[in-house]
Amino acid sequence: MNLECFLYDVKDSILVLTMNRPEVRNAWNRQMHDEYLEVLRKVNEDDSIRVVILTGAPPAFSSGTDLKSFSEGVTSFEASLSRGGAGQQITLMHEFKKPIIAAINGAAVGMGITITLMCDIRIAAESATMCFRFTHLGVVPEFASPYMLPRIVGLGRAMELCLTARTFGAQEALNMGLVTRVVPDDQLMPAAMEIARNLASKKEHAIRMTREMLYRHLDTDFYTAVRHDAVDFMEAVMQTFGKK
Repeated sequence: MNLECFLYDVKDSILVLTMNRPEVRNAWNRQMHDEYLEVLRKVNEDDSIRVVILTGAPPAFSSGTDLKSFSEGVTSFEASLSRGGAGQQITLMHEFKKPIIAAINGAAVGMGITITLMCDIRIAAESATMCFRFTHLGVVPEFASPYMLPRIVGLGRAMELCLTARTFGAQEALNMGLVTRVVPDDQLMPAAMEIARNLASKKEHAIRMTREMLYRHLDTDFYTAVRHDAVDFMEAVMQTFGKK
């Protein structure tokens, strides 16, 4: 795969995918959207890759969407995303077969933070900062963040973060449950790799099915969930132990 906007490094069945436009703090342009979608499709069908870690080339995780790169204007930008970008990425990340870990190593702003909501595990460096900056720019949150954020941090916190568009740090993100771990800056990638190796050591179908169940149950009533759980449990048992 010929990538210009990402670094692609696989080791021990773990893909470290690094956003690599440091000169613009890893802001997303159309090429980056296209390459990310290409990577997701390839990795989803590659049985040799068990876990993905998404991070950014220093000094930032991602500063969001690079609107300046869309010389044709906002209308062309929106058409580009609807044609082959954001919508397909959101769907593919939601239905992905492998867990994705966001290793937030610096500023995560706009799409730079909303894309992490579609990741399964989020950890942050101590110096990381985050901001849902949309209302400050006169736009609205995207990348399914209005759906995911209230389910992660609660409606009240989601309202406050999105309406005020204020910047907050890693420790506050940890306190509200937006990230699950904060580590010293130089320990971020080792910590992400530790989690990834743990996941890669498990039965692939058990990880995949558990991930699917947790997302499915976000909008499932209790009794339907119980019925589905019984079916999923037996399917997992059969895949692990085989028919007797």
